[in-house]
Amino acid sequence: MVDRMWVDYTAGKFQVRAGRQRINWGQTLVWNPNDLFNAYSYFDFDYPEKPGSDAVRIQYYTGNSSDIDLAVKIDSAKKITAAGRFLFSAFDYDIQLLGGVLEGDDLVGGAGWSGHIGGAGFRGEFSWFHSLKNSHKEEIIMSLSGDYSFKNSLYLSAEFLYSNIDYNYADFGSFYFLPLNVKNIAFTDYNLMLQLSYPFTPLLTGTFSGIYYPSLDGFFFGPSLEYSLLDNISLSFFLQHFQGEFSSGQTDKLTFGFLRFKWNF
Repeated sequence: MVDRMWVDYTAGKFQVRAGRQRINWGQTLVWNPNDLFNAYSYFDFDYPEKPGSDAVRIQYYTGNSSDIDLAVKIDSAKKITAAGRFLFSAFDYDIQLLGGVLEGDDLVGGAGWSGHIGGAGFRGEFSWFHSLKNSHKEEIIMSLSGDYSFKNSLYLSAEFLYSNIDYNYADFGSFYFLPLNVKNIAFTDYNLMLQLSYPFTPLLTGTFSGIYYPSLDGFFFGPSLEYSLLDNISLSFFLQHFQGEFSSGQTDKLTFGFLRFKWNF
């Protein structure tokens, strides 16, 4: 499996890249409604490079912090996604506007931003989808996130996602193992996430993540510990527990535990 392979050409303010690559248009930390080309799951913790696409991408840099970005990809089902983005800075924020066609099925338009309020990060994304097969079908996904690092090294982040897409999953497993696109980055309409991270010692870091799903009367619980054995070797433990009520009315539970030995070279 080839994860990355591309040809890149730069001439002045123009850059063209063709091949397997990641096109990252996301701004928020957990869910990215603007990430049309490379949607990924927050629960896939062991893929730091994140998915790539077979795509052609053209960028024109209009300034130090602004560019025009055009991209086209084709997936394994021969569906084409083509979109453009304009990224610029205003009022100390990075702002983007985008539009295109998603997998040949939907017109899509959206916007996103990244900046700060005081010492806290503040980000947001919004995408609107109009079905090309059903002119009356309109769908939206939006996310808002904030994060803050305290002087004692405690890191706190929070994020909210809303979607009006009609999800029909029977249980958590149906979503967990599903190939993702930007329209199914979540499995319910309202999602509230909180994450805390703290280095207990210079070698041991603990993280706690929790997500509340009001419509399912459910939650996700995900603590983890990482210990640095050497400068380039670490040992980590991850727990993921899901619980909620789907359309069947019965409570569904799903739990995973992972032990990871990681060597960076």
